[in-house]
Amino acid sequence: MKDADPGTQGDVSAGKSRRVLCIAEGQLGDLLLLTPAVRAVKESFPSSFLSVLVLQRRRYDVAPAAGVFSSPASLAGSTSVVLRNDQHVDDVKEIDRSRLRELSGFRRLRSEFEIVRWLRRQKFDTVICTFPEDRFFLWAFASGARKRVGEAGGKLAALLTHKIVVRRREVGVLRYYCALAEAAGARITSYATTYTLSPSAETRAEQTWREAGLETSRRVVAIHPGASGPHRVWPPENFAAVIGYLQSQKGFQVVLCGSAFDAEAVEEVKRLCAVAPRVIMTGDGVDILAGVLRRSALLISNDSGPRHLAVALGVPSIAFFPKFGDLEWKVYDDDLAAGGFVSREPCPACPPDSCRNVIPPGARFGSYCLRALPVDQVIGRAAELLDRVPA
Repeated sequence: MKDADPGTQGDVSAGKSRRVLCIAEGQLGDLLLLTPAVRAVKESFPSSFLSVLVLQRRRYDVAPAAGVFSSPASLAGSTSVVLRNDQHVDDVKEIDRSRLRELSGFRRLRSEFEIVRWLRRQKFDTVICTFPEDRFFLWAFASGARKRVGEAGGKLAALLTHKIVVRRREVGVLRYYCALAEAAGARITSYATTYTLSPSAETRAEQTWREAGLETSRRVVAIHPGASGPHRVWPPENFAAVIGYLQSQKGFQVVLCGSAFDAEAVEEVKRLCAVAPRVIMTGDGVDILAGVLRRSALLISNDSGPRHLAVALGVPSIAFFPKFGDLEWKVYDDDLAAGGFVSREPCPACPPDSCRNVIPPGARFGSYCLRALPVDQVIGRAAELLDRVPA
């Protein structure tokens, strides 16, 4: 692919070798949805060196990071592996937000100085802020980059040189990231997300699969019942009803999966099943979850990172969205390969134009709007997908 027209790129010339930084949020879904944007940057500027600085709000495992500011070698238990395995990304650094917040006084200043010193040493030409956060804008300015791209608005948006007026809720996170890449001069040729599973991770995933007693054929359905909060979890009794149908009526094996953060939801679904499904806790790696999904015929999950991982791997998925949660995250065409259910029923606890994420009294999981999603429609969609799988 040829470089974008230099006349549209301000200070970025077609023949110049450049250094580009993306500052990104560390949630699994965010990083997967960022892959088309970083691909566009690298393909538009093949000679560039592309780095990603990830602000990690929660590591995927429960083990502490090596420090506040980490390098790729210490990111095995992190969602940053999404970009570390991406052929279009040359370097990944991670900031552990929780550990940074725990520091105070001189220790906090020293950590902040370490970040700024790294930014200055890299001599970036372009910095893309993928979230309208003041800290991202400050880091972009502190880097010394001549081109600083981000969303217009916010107290510190004046520190940017190139602003977009697009909002995540207007176009969805996927196209929002690509709009930022376009503002940096890249050409978007595809919105397809990607994930690369390393050979060593593939071997670990195969071993985990066999140890769980799962078939080597694709007649397995993966269920990931966890989410970022209990209000975003489709009721466990509904998951259990779908699992019962898959086992007794369709003849599929079912594997429940999740990390340590999803353990409560996983155990509750398993308890409610008449025939207990297999369970694989993915532990310290996104790679293990990716290996499980690649061997499955279908993923059924909440609106969470694993759903985006399944799409990136080309695995059909069914996801559940709160009434207004689809505005940012229901970013794929609603077809059999990546279908989503969104409740449109009136909610007794919320105003007509927003969701307060209220769980009914006496329940542990699922807001009112998620509970309105009918089990029979989910079963029908799953049956339609699974009928394509050879017996």
